[in-house]
Amino acid sequence: MQNFQNNISDLINYWLRHHPEDADIDLDEFGWAKIEDVLTALRYKGFDVKRSDIIVLNKEFHLPKWKIDLENDKIKSAHGHSILIQYERTLQMPPKYLYHGTAVQNVENIQKEGLKSMQRQYVHLAETIELAKEVGSRHGKPTIIVLETKKLLDNGWIFYKTEENVWLTKDIPTQYLSFKSIGL
Repeated sequence: MQNFQNNISDLINYWLRHHPEDADIDLDEFGWAKIEDVLTALRYKGFDVKRSDIIVLNKEFHLPKWKIDLENDKIKSAHGHSILIQYERTLQMPPKYLYHGTAVQNVENIQKEGLKSMQRQYVHLAETIELAKEVGSRHGKPTIIVLETKKLLDNGWIFYKTEENVWLTKDIPTQYLSFKSIGL
């Protein structure tokens, strides 16, 4: 059952974040798709999934991966887009420190090039060391990069906060990063 759910989750994430055209799904400018279009695409891939199944699956994640608007019958990825969408976020003042979790093998490259959004629109940051550690653990032994946000704010960075307590900002050069093995 878990593998079945992972396959469905991976497909929905792939379509809503990166390639909606692969499932013949149309996204609006904010990244919303019709739930029925997603269900049709899943059925085409051999998954007999109902609207209620997607809702239940989304609630099983530590942080919900999708926003679901049942009133308007639409769904969107909560974050992590590589395709250009307009964000329905407001600027917010970040806490004094934010954290970025990554795998140890990525540190050398980050020390050279800074934090890059890579295939996403923004760099993703966490409010807590615990969440950063969880994210960093996904790809190996984790390490935490600490950011003192005042320095970034003083130099023109702006921050957006998602409903899932993920902070978003543009690429961050190395001089703003502190590499520490804290809380590990």
